[in-house]
Amino acid sequence: MNTLFLQGLVFSGVTIGVLVFLAWWLYLSPMKQSGRRGRSDSQQGKRAIAISARFSSSLAIIVGIGAVLISFGAYWDLSEHIVTGIVPGGEDFLWPPHLMVYAGFLLTFLVAVSGLLSLAIPNIKSGVNDPRSWVRGNPYVGALVLVAGYGLLSIPGDAIWHELYGIDLTAWSPPHVFLAVSAASLLIFASSLLGEGGKEATAVNRVGGRAGEKDAGTARLGETRGLGNWRLTRGSVAARDWRSLIRLLFLALALSEFLIIGAVEWEIRIVDGLVAQRPVWLYPTIIGFAAFFLSVVARRLVPGPWTATTFALFYFGIRFASSAFADVLSGEPPRLTLVFLLGAVLLDLTYQWMTRFGFRPGDWQFRLAAAGGFMVGFSIVAQPTIAFYLLKFLPSFTVPDHLITALFIFVLNAAFFPVALWLGNWLGSSGSENEGALQEPMDAVAVPVKG
Repeated sequence: MNTLFLQGLVFSGVTIGVLVFLAWWLYLSPMKQSGRRGRSDSQQGKRAIAISARFSSSLAIIVGIGAVLISFGAYWDLSEHIVTGIVPGGEDFLWPPHLMVYAGFLLTFLVAVSGLLSLAIPNIKSGVNDPRSWVRGNPYVGALVLVAGYGLLSIPGDAIWHELYGIDLTAWSPPHVFLAVSAASLLIFASSLLGEGGKEATAVNRVGGRAGEKDAGTARLGETRGLGNWRLTRGSVAARDWRSLIRLLFLALALSEFLIIGAVEWEIRIVDGLVAQRPVWLYPTIIGFAAFFLSVVARRLVPGPWTATTFALFYFGIRFASSAFADVLSGEPPRLTLVFLLGAVLLDLTYQWMTRFGFRPGDWQFRLAAAGGFMVGFSIVAQPTIAFYLLKFLPSFTVPDHLITALFIFVLNAAFFPVALWLGNWLGSSGSENEGALQEPMDAVAVPVKG
C-alpha cells in the first residue's frame, strides 16, 4: 500500500474517530448518579449556568463572519484551480485562497472556545464540574467547538490527499467531503446559537408566570424563535426580527458551502475526467435534495409563510456575491447553480395550503405534498436549464436522466422530510422542553400579540 495513502487514511480516520468519541461522550454517554438523593448528573446539567442571549448572539455573528471567509475563499480557490491548473500540495499547500478558508475555520474555532470558556469558568465556580453538563445545557456551543476543531485538524490530511492525487484530485475526496459537512454544520449550529439565551426567559415564565399570562408568554416565545417579521398577524406583516433573518442567512451559507463540494464540479467549463464518469443525474439530484432539506429545516427553525422563499433568495445572493468575488480576483468563476427558487415558492405555498386544510407537518399527506411541490417547481426551471443551456458542457442528459432526476428528488425528499423536521425542532428548541412542544402548532397558526 502507498505510504502516503496510508498516512492520509490513518490521519483522517483518527481525527474522525476522536470527533465521534467526543460527541458521544459529551452528548450521549450516561452520567453517574449524584449522591444520596439519587439524582443523576444529567439533571444537574439542567442547572448548569447558560451564557447570556446577547453573548451567544455575538458569538454567532462572529461565526458567520468566519463562514463568509470560508465560502468566498472556497470559490476563490476553485477559480484559481481553473485558471492556473494547479492543485497545491506539500509546502505550497497554504496558498492565499486556502489561507482565507482556514482563517475562517480558525476564527470560528477561537469564538467557540471563548464560548466554552464562558461556560466553564462560572460553572466550575458554582460547583458544576462535569463538562457534559455544560455542553448538554448549551449544546450548540459544544457542537461548534467539535466541528471547528475538526476543520483545523483536517488541514494536514487534506494536504496529504492533494500530494497523493495531485491534479486529478476530485472534489469528492474524503477530506473535502468531511470539510464540507463540518463547514455547513458550523453555520447550522450558529443559526441556533442566536436563540440560546431564550431558554432563560422561558424558564422564568414557566416558574414564575401566572395562569393569566400564558398567552402573552407564548407570543413572546413565538417572537423569540419564529419569523415574527413574516408571520401574518391580524392581516398585516409584523415588525422584522433580525435574528430570524440572520438564521436564514446562515442556513443559506451552509448550503453554499456544501454545494461547493457536492455540485460545483459540474459547473466548471466542460465536464470531463472523473466527473464525467458519474451518472449525470446526480448533479440536479444533489442540488434538489440539499436545497429541499435545508428549506424544511429553515421552516421549522424560522416559521413563516415565505421562509423557504427567503432562504432561496439569500442563497442566490450569496452565490452571486461569491462568484463576483472570484471573478474579480481570478477571472474564471463557475457557472450558476441550478435555480431552485420556484421549488421554494411552491414549498411555501404547499405548507400554507396543507395547513389550511387541517394537515400538520407530521402527516404523511403533508410529507408527500411538500416533496412533490418542491420537485415540480425545481424541475420546471432546472430541467430546461440543463436541456437548453448546460447540455453543451455535460457528457449527455437524456430523457431517462430527466425522469430519474425527478423520481430521485421526490423519493429522497419524502424519505428525509421527517429528518429535516426533527433537525429543525432540535435546532429551535435551544434546550427548552416547552419550546419544542410549541413548534408544530406555531407552524399552523399565527399567535396574536396583545398590544
